[in-house]
Amino acid sequence: MSPDHPTTAAPELSVVVPAFNEAAGIVAFLERLLGSLHACCSDFEIWLVDDGSRDATWEQVRAAQERIPQLRGLRFTRNFGKEAAILAGLRHAQGRAVIVMDADGQHPPSLVPQMLELWRAGPAQIVAAQKIARDGDGWKARFNAWFFNGLMRILTGLDLSGASDFRLLDRRVVDALLAFPEKVRFFRGMTVWTGFVTKQLGFEVAPRIAGSTQWSTAQLTRLAVTAITAYSAKPLGMIFRLGLLGMVAAGLLLVQALYSWYSGIAVSGWTSLTVVVLFFGSATLLSLGVLGAYLAQIFDEIKRRPEFLVLERLNDQRDDR
Repeated sequence: MSPDHPTTAAPELSVVVPAFNEAAGIVAFLERLLGSLHACCSDFEIWLVDDGSRDATWEQVRAAQERIPQLRGLRFTRNFGKEAAILAGLRHAQGRAVIVMDADGQHPPSLVPQMLELWRAGPAQIVAAQKIARDGDGWKARFNAWFFNGLMRILTGLDLSGASDFRLLDRRVVDALLAFPEKVRFFRGMTVWTGFVTKQLGFEVAPRIAGSTQWSTAQLTRLAVTAITAYSAKPLGMIFRLGLLGMVAAGLLLVQALYSWYSGIAVSGWTSLTVVVLFFGSATLLSLGVLGAYLAQIFDEIKRRPEFLVLERLNDQRDDR
């Protein structure tokens, strides 16, 4: 047991739930989750991490805690992002197994007993819930998911089609993730990178309990850039290959120029030259942008700022927090 965990007996299961502006549906979600947990586990805790919600999410959680003694909570000072919320939950979770799931109901709580049973049966240390249908999502959400997964597949070689953050982790996996020194994280990719034995469990994405998705195309693009630069150096290799392509193009233009001079052609190749200059000028700017993204990651790492700041805690009785 790491020093971050108390010496008292750890519960069998912890559930980590990041939430942002989920006031309309958080109570219904907790009731569904509690019903599923009581059906499969007698020793559990729920960690809800409010990622700087601007609505009444935290007030709803505080009210629910009066009738759910297993409910614990953290409230951030502002919105630090889902990755930070997951990290905070993992740092506080004490369970021998930890499930991470969303608070909007699209990760069905009814799947929790099956995930727990697969983990109990062994030898899997990770049980990853895979999306087999997204009928409950609108066209915009499906497009955003397709766009994000496409970027990840092209730029990292990691196929995340159907993947989700809804997964169960053995305590060994959680401790391994918490031992990683980097501050910029991509939970989904990091769990795959660990190489622990994984079992897949399919599920259909349920409709949201209330409200609409908080993810826009711009937000998912930023997440993709963060995930790509945190997980893979493949874009840097693509820049190198682009440079080689530019050298080949320059060589061909040199051959064309020498041929034009030898043939006595006064003006030749202006259109092709313009296209090449515009293409590689744009490619140069794109390459600088990619390098800038990696430099930004390094900048964030060397600042050594905390990944999040906690404004308020709920039912957290540990003295070291």
